[in-house]
Amino acid sequence: MEPTEKPFSAPESLQLIQSMLQAAKQDLSDHSFDLLLWGWLVLAAALSHYVLLQTGYDKPWLAWPVLMALGAVAAFVNGARRGHRERVRTAQSDFMTFLWGGFGVLMLMLIGVGIAFGWSRAYPLIIALYGLGTFATGGALRFRPLIWGGAVCWLLATVAFRVAFDTQLLLVAAAVFIAYVVPGHILKNTYRRGRSL
Repeated sequence: MEPTEKPFSAPESLQLIQSMLQAAKQDLSDHSFDLLLWGWLVLAAALSHYVLLQTGYDKPWLAWPVLMALGAVAAFVNGARRGHRERVRTAQSDFMTFLWGGFGVLMLMLIGVGIAFGWSRAYPLIIALYGLGTFATGGALRFRPLIWGGAVCWLLATVAFRVAFDTQLLLVAAAVFIAYVVPGHILKNTYRRGRSL
């Protein structure tokens, strides 16, 4: 005879639902950290590059490797902490892992395109890639600000193909502000207040 599972009591069911909601809120908070980290760093790098380019500095691109290296260290530390906290893997967390892992691979390829063929060819594609990541994440989280941010990135990427390199830097800054920073702060504030999206 096989053992049968005992049905949950009302308090046990409520406890299970509350723990699932708390896990979902923590997951949303984790996503806000990544959006804010990379959003602010890319915004700072793009604007620094633009300003240094306008002032005639001979290596205006230097902000990128410095700030991106800092971001990689912070993301690694946060990811390690998140891994220790994560008790249960969900289909949504697996999707996010594969989506942003693929994003990273494509970003490395686009950096190669920028080095080999010029950044004015790579930046529009990078902006479009920002759009894909945030649009898909917004869909998975059912979070409209990310969906709209992704769509705006695609519009900015279309414009970026038609403008000068220095203007592309401003479009990169605008893209991450609209698609990462603003939704990241909304997501963070929503989690803190305990509201649903």
